[in-house]
Amino acid sequence: MCSYRWSFDQDLSLWTSMGLRHAGLLISKLEDDPEARMVQLSEAGIRASTLITESFDLSNPDSWAKTQAAHRAAIDLMARHGGWSIYFTPGRTTSISWQEDFDRLAEAVAPTVAYGQEKGVLAAIEPTQRTSVSFVTSLRDAIDVAERTGVCIVADFANVWMERDLREVFHRAMPYVALIQIDDVIIGGRGRPAPGGRVHIGEGELPVRRMIQDVLDAGYTGVFDLEVVAADFTKDISEDSLRNGIDAASALLKDMGI
Repeated sequence: MCSYRWSFDQDLSLWTSMGLRHAGLLISKLEDDPEARMVQLSEAGIRASTLITESFDLSNPDSWAKTQAAHRAAIDLMARHGGWSIYFTPGRTTSISWQEDFDRLAEAVAPTVAYGQEKGVLAAIEPTQRTSVSFVTSLRDAIDVAERTGVCIVADFANVWMERDLREVFHRAMPYVALIQIDDVIIGGRGRPAPGGRVHIGEGELPVRRMIQDVLDAGYTGVFDLEVVAADFTKDISEDSLRNGIDAASALLKDMGI
């Protein structure tokens, strides 16, 4: 997602040149030949930390079987190549209640969760402030969803930093967490409106080091994905910006002994 408009080949060239060992993938960048792309990734010594795939249209139950099939294909791809997880946003409607959205997601996601468990790949949702794609907008609500459905959670610092008692919520969430995504946010203030979206670590105002430590103290042992997406995620981004952001994140993790 950091380089949404880039091709897979562009991404891989950057990742290889910077010595990355893990990378999150977008299914849309693999669709021309998923198997060949995963082989390329493996040959470069990079393991997929996650694969972002399509979400359910909760307003159209007739479409769920197609989405479930896409999830099975994504899970199979991760299972064949040592990937940890797939994830997607929970979806939403605007014509029914939150609880009804929850009921629909629980029904829709059950086959995906079961298939992931069978194949040893975590199926996860991302609670997000993007209300166009998610009725689950808080980590607390995501825990409720996980407890009922067995689906796991991708926790992005930019989406959860404002949670009340975040440290304690991380502890509650940890049994269900598939992946932690790190980034920074310009919070803004009076006369200084926030631009929205995410920025690279050190460019914003989040206590990122403390948040990472809170996650570790809660028992997280997985990888950390860098997820920096502008408010307009389709906007082009410079290679220099990406390199600087990867360097900043890597330096922080190394300094913390991760």
